[in-house]
Amino acid sequence: MTDDQVEQVLWKEIRGRDITIHDMIGLPCYGVDPHPEDDITPRSEKGIRSNRFESFMGGDRMKELLCVGEYTEWDDDPPLKIPLQDLFRFWWNRCVDRYAVVDAILEDIFSYFTEQMRPPEKEKKSMDVRVDFDQIPVSGPV
Repeated sequence: MTDDQVEQVLWKEIRGRDITIHDMIGLPCYGVDPHPEDDITPRSEKGIRSNRFESFMGGDRMKELLCVGEYTEWDDDPPLKIPLQDLFRFWWNRCVDRYAVVDAILEDIFSYFTEQMRPPEKEKKSMDVRVDFDQIPVSGPV
């Protein structure tokens, strides 16, 4: 899939489920106000509905949005409607600050090689703290 096709699938899912910005940023346990700009109507009369998402976190919400079949929060790796390689490319091309990612990757690589180059730690001699009670004479009442 191209990046445009990935975006089209995402928009189709968002529109098909009638997801609003308030669903995207709101918590699932609180209601979503369909008309937040209306300050006059009392909240009890606004027709507050539940959030379209069951999940709390953005990544889990994307799994919920893109999973094939019924979503379950217990499945950490559900099959998705878009291949992970295409999602990764879309993320890289449209969503991420590349310089920050490259810096983080290079820092991780540097740390890895620094640890590989570190000389092995010498074994430290430690005091023997074992006690053999059979060798301790016990006299008198216990």
